[in-house]
Amino acid sequence: MSRVLTVRVAPHLLAKAEARAVQLGLDRAGYVRNLIERDLETSNGQSRRPFASEDLVGAFELGGGSATNQRVREVLSRRSRSKRETDR
Repeated sequence: MSRVLTVRVAPHLLAKAEARAVQLGLDRAGYVRNLIERDLETSNGQSRRPFASEDLVGAFELGGGSATNQRVREVLSRRSRSKRETDR
């Protein structure tokens, strides 16, 4: 059974998407489904993006290593655990 997905889109983007759907001979929903299916087919499951949070740059002392998502999560988890243990 299909499920409903609601997405808010700026009017100018919606107009462009609808025009592209017409060019492809699809309705709006078919166009969006097609985009999702193509993206999932070409995806290898791994994120292609490096850690890129401007808000966190320099916020954590990581011992000189690069601030990847995984390293920040590990450091924060360790700090959180040690803080919980000292607060007991």
